[in-house]
Amino acid sequence: MVLNVVGSNPTKHPTQRGVFHKLLAFFISHRAPSFQPPTLSNLQRAERIEKQTVVENRQVLPFYTSSGMKLHLFNPSHDEALAAHSPYYYPSGAARKLAVEWCLLPAIWAEAGDAVWIPEETTKPDGEKTETNAWGKELNWLHTRELTAAVWNDIEEIVPWGWDLLLCHQLRKAGAPERLLPQAEELQTLRTLSSRQTTTEVLPLLKEALKGFPLPLVGESFLAHSEAEVFQQLEHHPTLMVKALWSCSGRGVFRIHRTPTASECGRIRKLIREQGAVELQPAYERDTDFALEFTATATGEVRCEGFSHFVTHPTGQYAGNLVASPEALVAQTTELIGSAEAVGTLCHTMAQQFSHYLAGRYVGPLGVDLMTVRTETGKALMPCVEVNLRRTMGHTALHLAQKMDEGQLKATDIPMSIRKLWYFCAQYT
Repeated sequence: MVLNVVGSNPTKHPTQRGVFHKLLAFFISHRAPSFQPPTLSNLQRAERIEKQTVVENRQVLPFYTSSGMKLHLFNPSHDEALAAHSPYYYPSGAARKLAVEWCLLPAIWAEAGDAVWIPEETTKPDGEKTETNAWGKELNWLHTRELTAAVWNDIEEIVPWGWDLLLCHQLRKAGAPERLLPQAEELQTLRTLSSRQTTTEVLPLLKEALKGFPLPLVGESFLAHSEAEVFQQLEHHPTLMVKALWSCSGRGVFRIHRTPTASECGRIRKLIREQGAVELQPAYERDTDFALEFTATATGEVRCEGFSHFVTHPTGQYAGNLVASPEALVAQTTELIGSAEAVGTLCHTMAQQFSHYLAGRYVGPLGVDLMTVRTETGKALMPCVEVNLRRTMGHTALHLAQKMDEGQLKATDIPMSIRKLWYFCAQYT
């Protein structure tokens, strides 16, 4: 089945609904056991710190809720800030531009009564703060000048795209109290886990755990700490993908052949000098990209949230996500790997392996990119191309489809600057 993004509604087909319900039953009967870590992650601010309540002199927000609110924000400089590892890093022009163009993105996953921090130059949706906004729920849109001490007292948690030193510095400048910020050692752990070293460690674990999977499994990942180590791997693999340890959306990734050019060698040396190493993967003939989206909970369990299908440019750079119903995404994945049972096995195994690997060191959303490839003997699966320990566009697409299914949002409600990020299934157009 090939998902039609402009024509028929795939969720109308009863066979797909049957596949989805069988898959749900499989999940229920094969749930990964909860894993209780020795200590809870310190990133879960609200669970270990007494909430502060200001009774007098409260700055009244239009959609204030006495139960406390979350402050959401989109920081697209996150991955490059992890690479720089400095609170004083100045984001690239592209990241600064996206921070303005896509600053309304958190409205997709924020709950009614929450706040979204937006740049000063961004006009608040639907005028000031008096109406339910066009996204279908009541949110407090806040510029930096409105983040007063009283407002900070009402905030129980900060929910960014991803945590890094630069963001913590920006939040402190805006008046954020320390109770809402991760500690230095937590940020260091997150940076390490966000490195492509995680792929190098997790990929062999997944291949071992998925032995007997219907599709043949492929994929290797190596860290090279010197140019000489890169050449050693080229003796075994005529074509390699070279990847910066910290980068996103296919940037910092390039292909080299057995005899790299002077320019490619210079690029490799620069990455090793700046980041300590590069990741190397044998190059494959790409068939289809997709992802599994998870949430790591404070109890140590990693819960599968759904599938993400996306488009990439020939260079490997991200081009956009498909927005479709869970049934349609399951059916599309089933078509890729052969059966609903195989889909269930993949979800369960990956959730279990990441539960043990993370062991409570991270709480929040994460996404794992996979791909099917073409080999001499047929189709094969690479079960981990990379891991993103942050919110992803795949998570966002799942939230968006849910809001549209519930009738809370229409595609036409979304500003065109953000709408262009997705390919909408026909049922949502």
